[in-house]
Amino acid sequence: MSQRKKPHVHPVDEAWLALGTEAPIEPAIEIVDSHIHLWDFSDPAYFVADYERDARAAGIVASVYVDCTMAYRDGGPVAMEPVGEVEFASAQADQAGDGVAVAQAIVGWADLTLGDAVDPVLDALELAGRGRFRGVRARATYDPDPIAGYGETGAPAGLLARADFRCGVARLHDRGHVLDVYAFHTQLGEVADLARAFPDLPIILNHIGGPIGVGAYADKPVKVFADWMHGIDDVATCPNVVIKIGGFAISRIGIVKAQGRARPFSSKELADAFRPWVDHCFAEFGPERCLFGSNFPVDKVAFPLVNLVNAMKILLAGHSVGEQRAFFAGNARKIYKIQF
Repeated sequence: MSQRKKPHVHPVDEAWLALGTEAPIEPAIEIVDSHIHLWDFSDPAYFVADYERDARAAGIVASVYVDCTMAYRDGGPVAMEPVGEVEFASAQADQAGDGVAVAQAIVGWADLTLGDAVDPVLDALELAGRGRFRGVRARATYDPDPIAGYGETGAPAGLLARADFRCGVARLHDRGHVLDVYAFHTQLGEVADLARAFPDLPIILNHIGGPIGVGAYADKPVKVFADWMHGIDDVATCPNVVIKIGGFAISRIGIVKAQGRARPFSSKELADAFRPWVDHCFAEFGPERCLFGSNFPVDKVAFPLVNLVNAMKILLAGHSVGEQRAFFAGNARKIYKIQF
């Protein structure tokens, strides 16, 4: 299996995280984490046992594994390389202990620009998932700024509008799968256009719509927030789109940054930083179309998982019990067909 190292993944300092780890706060509620990765891209590696420890401390009972280019196959047809990641995720799920259903659902990757020719890849992904495969993530993040964009490893401009890509999306849709989309806030109009073209396809917008906070955008936070709100308002009019609340410590988003801090962020600090973003997502999408997604271990660079969960509990304190249950577990269970 090929293990494609990601040099942009920051190391995790467990000793530093321990300085600010909190106890879980009320309410005690079922939590399904809709967005995790398992990999050896970070130092140390982060596999099923590592996530289980974090999840148990935070009260999480199940999770969704999402594509991150881990464990791609070596050799063979290029189109089939990502099947190795779903095989890896399935093997990790088999190793999970009691109490946390790790990778209970799996979102892989396939080159949807293959159009109709993506069918054999989807066949292989379904087989590799052994009942857990739920769909494909489109990594559509493009920006011409050399710091904000992902360069050669990023997506081409206009991916979501391409006819060949949409042909592949149609094949995914015909099989009853979902489409996760990672795009920047500058591309939210493209996400909305795709959603309107496939009104019956469940689309999961990753990482609160990817507001960029680096490069040419670093000194324009007011404009970024305003543009992001406008884009979110547009996407939220598409009833087939749900949004994952998470990814706040992604380096290109950087709503919270750990560099130079003596201690990790507390739940109160996180809640204060997240509030304007989360409040707007809930106002536009409603609690029935928002999902909790930790983005661990990426976001672990800035805070322990239990602190993140506590922060979200603080932010949802004014919502009904039913709305909290939907956000923390019910919505993910429904869209990713999770039963355990």
